[in-house]
Amino acid sequence: MFQLVYVSSATWPMNNEDLNMILDISRANNQRLGVTGLLLHIDQGFLQVLEGPKDAVLELLAKIQKDIRHIGLRVLIQQEIAERLFADWFMGFERLTLGSKRTADIFEITQEAITTTFPPEKAVDLAILLRNFYRVNAGNFATG
Repeated sequence: MFQLVYVSSATWPMNNEDLNMILDISRANNQRLGVTGLLLHIDQGFLQVLEGPKDAVLELLAKIQKDIRHIGLRVLIQQEIAERLFADWFMGFERLTLGSKRTADIFEITQEAITTTFPPEKAVDLAILLRNFYRVNAGNFATG
């Protein structure tokens, strides 16, 4: 099993219709390819986790890199994993807002990843943060 985490910036302010379109397409593609994951929309940026067969995850990444709805894509984590963290979701989703105490760490680390050089040791911190965030909030996500 392979896991990939990336961040990117939206090329325009995303509204609910834009995000729903992304989710519908992502969920259909992920289901077809046997990929699961999570998409966070954070202050006009994205953080996405993709998990599944390595070839399928890399195929999705190639499509995502060509998508004009975002720029500055940076892969933060690429690793083999023993089991999926998001096994129940073809694409879980949450739109995070600034100022929320429960999302402050994710927002901070995502902004750092988008705007600066992100050291490999921070990527490990991000993976742990996402795992913990998932465990605490699993029932609150829009799922699919």
